Amino acid sequence: MTNKKLQQALTKSKKAVKNGFTLIELMVVVAIVGVLSAVGLPQLLAANDKAKDAAAEAEVVNAAKTCSIDILTGASGYVAEDFPLVTGSCAASSDLVGTSTSSAGTTYTVSLDAAGIPSSPVEGSTGAG
Repeated sequence: MTNKKLQQALTKSKKAVKNGFTLIELMVVVAIVGVLSAVGLPQLLAANDKAKDAAAEAEVVNAAKTCSIDILTGASGYVAEDFPLVTGSCAASSDLVGTSTSSAGTTYTVSLDAAGIPSSPVEGSTGAG
């Protein structure tokens, strides 16, 4: 009988399922995650800067359009506080400058001619970054 109990115990131990992960498996996973984040983080930061630049460009264009409408119609809808990234005054023959909050601090300038018609935005850089 003891031989039979010993065989049953051995059979049970062979069927036992190991739960958990080994230290090597966990270290491999950590290494893979580290490599992926090292590759992906610079791309994420570059995309973030592009988005900030695009926001500054769009804001200065919208400010110039609003200002142009005011000049052409004599209205007073241009409010500087509505365009926090834009500096300059809303007047004919003036410039509106939008400054990005990206690491490069890119600027976009839209010029209004004597009739109040805005130009296309011109990209410039402040030299930061």
